[in-house]
Amino acid sequence: MVNDKFWEVVKKFNSLMKSAIKGPNCLEICNGDCCSIEIDVPKILAEEYIKQGYANKKDFIRGDIFSFKLRFDEKKGKCFLFDKSINGCLVHNTGIKTPQCWIYPTNFSNLKDKDFSCKMANGWKIHEPENAKEAEKLLEYYVFLCQLEARKEAREIEIRLNDTLSKKKLLKLLKQTSPSQLAGIKDTWDCITTLSAQGVSLQMKKVCKKYNKKCEYLEHNFLNCRNICVKVANGLLEFLQENIFNYIKKNGPDSEGEYPFIKLFEFSKKT
Repeated sequence: MVNDKFWEVVKKFNSLMKSAIKGPNCLEICNGDCCSIEIDVPKILAEEYIKQGYANKKDFIRGDIFSFKLRFDEKKGKCFLFDKSINGCLVHNTGIKTPQCWIYPTNFSNLKDKDFSCKMANGWKIHEPENAKEAEKLLEYYVFLCQLEARKEAREIEIRLNDTLSKKKLLKLLKQTSPSQLAGIKDTWDCITTLSAQGVSLQMKKVCKKYNKKCEYLEHNFLNCRNICVKVANGLLEFLQENIFNYIKKNGPDSEGEYPFIKLFEFSKKT
């Protein structure tokens, strides 16, 4: 992605939509109802939020459309950027608000010049339709740029699995994990980590049988095994290197960057 072009699109979109929409003051009448959805963002925008102090790496989860999604804060029941003290979005007036968030509730056209309404109030109008139309075209280009970046970012998974330092970190983590507690792998901001099972998982038993069939825990004491052995950890890493990128290439990135073994094993059987 060409950075200068991206920022030109985002800042111009923000300016156009701010000038095109007229309506009630959201900060005075609402508790951020429209902030209660997950929003896709490119990494370049996520990095800027971090740089300016609005977020940290843990505030972004892998996306299946763009590179990331804004973290949904379960305690607030809203996007993490919602700030109760101002009753609104932290980046609303920064010029780098996520473009999708500007559209609600007006969209881009109001041919009948009617009032739009949301859950709490009505009275929004597009009073500069030409600006809105220009913004709509910019949004299409923004989506195109974000999807280009997302495809490039997906390749980073394969690169990290083959990077010596990343492999060492993942192998160390695997060897500290009980096989029955491992359900898959998870792609985070800049590393691949383990995906914990919700309860107990028997998926790793297949890996153990393949790479260490003489293991004393395998037949009757699998749940009592406390650490994945070196043989199995290396075998699993080899399996991931052979299959993960082809899986993504065919199926696209998984939502939230989670790759359960049950999906990867099924995929490997078909290829």
